Amino acid sequence: MNVLMIEDNESVCEMMSMFFEKEQFQGHFYHDGLEGYNAYAESPSKWDIVLLDINLPSMDGITICRNIRKISKETPIIMLTAQDSESDQVIGLEMGADDYVTKPFSPLTLMARMKALYRR
Repeated sequence: MNVLMIEDNESVCEMMSMFFEKEQFQGHFYHDGLEGYNAYAESPSKWDIVLLDINLPSMDGITICRNIRKISKETPIIMLTAQDSESDQVIGLEMGADDYVTKPFSPLTLMARMKALYRR
């Protein structure tokens, strides 16, 4: 599975990298919103799933999610963020995210959610 993770917290990326390797997923990490979005937009069919933070430099995750949905309705998107209010979750899901996971999170649960979305 090719995973695009747009997350500015490098320790979260490092932790998820270990879990991806264990499952033989190909993780591609971007710490800047615009760079991550451009990676998606250059080759949308390359990505099996997108993990997306909301608070990012250059372009926020809500805007990225909305822009990805203009390109593809099919790519699964999981918001992975510290924004845990009910309104934040509703906005993320209404903008096109398929799931919304708040930090701190369980990597094993996140991996299970990713696999469930991928099966669809």
